Amino acid sequence: MTGNKKHSYPLLMYFRHIFICLLLFPFDSFSQLDNQQYAQKLYAKTLDHIDEGLLYLSAAQQKENDSIFKLKGEWESQMSMNFWFPLLGKESSEYDSNCFSVSTIHNILANIYLQYPEYQSIPPMLDLAFPRIMNYETNGTFNFWNLLPPTKTLKWFEKDTDELIRRPNNFPLDIRFVQKAANVVNDADDTAAGLIAIYLRNKVKGHPIPDSLHNIHKIFDEYTDSARDNRHWYNFWQKQGPKTEAYLTWLADEHQFSKKWNPVQEFFHLGTFYLPTSKMFPHAYTPYIPYGSNDLDPVVNANILRTLSIYGNMYSTATQSAIEFINKEITNENYDYAATYYSNRYHIPYYISKAYNTGIKDLKESCELIEDYILKNYEKNNSWTSRGVINRGDSLQSSILAVNTLLNISGLESEKSQKAILGGLEYIFSKSIEGDNGKYWEGGVFFSGGTLVRHVLHWKSDAVTTAFVLEGLVELRKQLEFRYPQLSKSY
Repeated sequence: MTGNKKHSYPLLMYFRHIFICLLLFPFDSFSQLDNQQYAQKLYAKTLDHIDEGLLYLSAAQQKENDSIFKLKGEWESQMSMNFWFPLLGKESSEYDSNCFSVSTIHNILANIYLQYPEYQSIPPMLDLAFPRIMNYETNGTFNFWNLLPPTKTLKWFEKDTDELIRRPNNFPLDIRFVQKAANVVNDADDTAAGLIAIYLRNKVKGHPIPDSLHNIHKIFDEYTDSARDNRHWYNFWQKQGPKTEAYLTWLADEHQFSKKWNPVQEFFHLGTFYLPTSKMFPHAYTPYIPYGSNDLDPVVNANILRTLSIYGNMYSTATQSAIEFINKEITNENYDYAATYYSNRYHIPYYISKAYNTGIKDLKESCELIEDYILKNYEKNNSWTSRGVINRGDSLQSSILAVNTLLNISGLESEKSQKAILGGLEYIFSKSIEGDNGKYWEGGVFFSGGTLVRHVLHWKSDAVTTAFVLEGLVELRKQLEFRYPQLSKSY
């Protein structure tokens, strides 16, 4: 007996030590979500923030036109110069109407409503937003900006003109050259967002998808990185291409060199951009491709793939090439610079995870790498940050994108991601702002001017950021209800 006691006493102390550790650090040993009381509190908090966020978006939506300066159906976004830049001018910020912001919010809200029709404040917002989105459409594709009269004549000695151009409706473009350059052609990114809006509109209304949309892949297949006698200097710098056969950004014909493209020619044109002989020179009233060269962007490719997947249309000849292009960029782990127009390092993970979550399963390995990257950069205060030049690190926007990405990839069921998701959510909850109508989150960078001005010219919007938060919270709600089905019955 004595011998047994000598052996049992250390064993008893061992188990007592383990028990004390579990009491002190319960969430390090077991999933927080194994605690049903914690899950119930999180669920209630999630529902409250969804309700408050929807209340804000409903109140913040523009109900009527204010001349051309604010347009019915949209939400405010700010076009901001962060510091002085040649041709564009000094630091400033102005209200901007654009397709990308209104379609982003519309599409998030429509997806929420299709999952949870109980949110009856959403259909009136969709009814206001959809006609505004369609104002950006011409011949089946979409533009970033509205067609508006120029603020000044674009030709020397020209009298008044009735011609319209694409341009910002409030941001001053004081130099004639810049106003001509703002008159951009339709693009694949806004077209993808616009096509998703049309699809969701029909789903919400219970209508079949029009037959005319069964061949949308042909829109994107017409402009791919193949058989080109041109190349964008930014893609050359980032070692992207040539001949990836992935999707290009702009839906128009670019300049074609008479001989094979080479960097000497490219930088000659760049050095003489102000001369009409340069391929980079914008001509009055002629829709313009920036720098005269189409470009490759992994986020744009992910958004096209997502659109095709939503439509159940995988007939595109460039689908596999786009996937390979994205996979290569993720392997290179160049999150800061690989995307031409998306400057936050968590933009690429977010949009690729959305494509994957929608059905592009060949992005699985990339998403696994993305998940590891996000977890590696999870900070002690439960947040993520981008580079300092992006809105001083853009911690809130970065954290929202990171959490949404983790939810899209493996979600709460992932043992390695769950702690970061829950910690990130607490950080996001703590940053909500109580407004006169509901709660909102301060806008971070959701888009940039790309290339030379990707750190200078940014678009920010409280409404877009709030919509991103709601997107994540609704996904969280769905995953909590899957884990605890009784939660949805108790509220």
